[in-house]
This record gives sequence, structure tokens and C-alpha cells, in this order.
Amino acid sequence: MNKKYLAIALVVIIVVAGALGYIAYNGTFSPKKPTLTVFAASSMTNVIANMTQSFEKANNCNIIVNSASSSALYTQITSGSPCDVYMAANNKWVIDLYHSGLLYKNFYDNFTQNSLCIIVSAGNPKNITSLADLVNPGVRLIVADALVPVGEYTNDTVYNIIATWGNASSPLYVTSGAYLNYPAKFAANVVSYEDDDENIVGDVSLNIGTADAGIVFYSDWAYGNMTGAQVQFLLIPAAVNTIGTYAICVPSEATHTALAQTFENYWFSTQGQALLTEFGFGS
Repeated sequence: MNKKYLAIALVVIIVVAGALGYIAYNGTFSPKKPTLTVFAASSMTNVIANMTQSFEKANNCNIIVNSASSSALYTQITSGSPCDVYMAANNKWVIDLYHSGLLYKNFYDNFTQNSLCIIVSAGNPKNITSLADLVNPGVRLIVADALVPVGEYTNDTVYNIIATWGNASSPLYVTSGAYLNYPAKFAANVVSYEDDDENIVGDVSLNIGTADAGIVFYSDWAYGNMTGAQVQFLLIPAAVNTIGTYAICVPSEATHTALAQTFENYWFSTQGQALLTEFGFGS
């Protein structure tokens, strides 16, 4: 009898130990939650953070966001990095994946837009009030590298200026001549080319004298207003501003395709589009 009871006791101990081990690993008796890996352009960081908790709860999952420039994320995907959803600030990177046959169901969609604005260091020591002031002698500018979307859009805007406000044959020409030879003057004031939008915001916000202003996304202006940022933002007129188109897709090697499509669909819902508008996207 003693041996029988001893055997039962050992079985009970083994079962309990196994259960405790499972709980320690998973936190519950329920199956482990799937983890959705989202590769998102750095300008999307704040708006995604706003919806992550509710989406995780509604879909019983975890979300991990890998934030960087769209071009860097594209390189990671094509190099084989695991990714369930890719959100790019320039749809050309997603289109390249499409033409390479690297998209799940060979599908992508454009889901929002963004434009540019000027970010000015706290106190505005150089009294910057317009695009013309960015090329004044002694103004230190930080912009993004032309290989990343916000940098490419900045270049487009600079050349929009020389084609309109700085072009004597254009009906939009500014007769004061403030925008003549604008690209060269602008480039002469650039002290740093950054890898993504977040770095520009961070560098100007530090206000340690290394930068007086920079060109960032309009969504940064919206988020700055929400959070009471000490930096200032100036809008760039539509006549020369550049609108960037954002695209979303599920790469062909995605692990959780059904969940990824649910996440993708969220951004096209009324709730998702309202959130984007609140954070300065869509214009």
C-alpha cells in the first residue's frame, strides 16, 4: 500500500511541477499569445503606440514594433528579417516588394499621407518665421538623408521652391528674390543629415546649440501640440510642400498572416483613420 501511495504522490508532484513550470513560462494555462512583428516608419511610432494596448486586448496578442526609416526596414525585410506587417512612409518601398513577389497574396495598399513642416528649437534664437529664414547666414539646419522618405520629400520641397518662388518666370515668383538659388543656400546651412524623422525631432528638441531648425513631418507638429513640446513648428505652404503616401503590406514570409491582415484592416477602419487624423496624418 505504501508503494502505491508513494507512486500516486510522485505522479501528483510531477503534474503540479509541470503546471507551475507552464504558468511561469506563459503566465497562464491558456496557449501562448502570438506576437505580431510590425516594421513601421519612425513617423508612425507615436500613433501606433496609442492603439497597441487596445488591439492586443481585442485580439489576444502581443505587438512588437521595429521602428526605423522605411528604407532601412525594406533592407531588413529583403535580407530575411521576420516581419508580419510593413508600414512605409513612402509607398515606393512597398511597391518594390510587390514587384519582387515578396508580398502575401501579392497585395498592398496606401493607407494615409503626410506632409512636411519646419521644427524650430525652443526660444527660436534665430527668429525663424518662414522658409526664407532657413537660408539666412548662420542658421544651422538638420535634415534627413535623401535615401529616407522625409529626406526625399525635403529635397522635393526645396526644388519646388526654386521652381516657383525662386523662378522669375513663374507666376508664383517672390519678387524680393528671397528664394533665388535656394537649394545651394539651403544645403550650405545643413550641419547634419539624419537617418530618420525621429532623430531630427530629437536633435532639435535637445536645444544644445547644434541645430536651429529642421524639416520634419506634419505629424510631428500634431504630436508636439498634444504633448506640449517646447520646440516650435511652422507650417510649409501647400504651394511648395510635398505630400508623401504611406503604404502597408504583409510580407510573404509573415508568420501570423491572419492577425497581420486584421492589423492592416484596422488602419482602414473609421477608428483607424480617425486616429491617423488626430495624429496629423492624412494631409
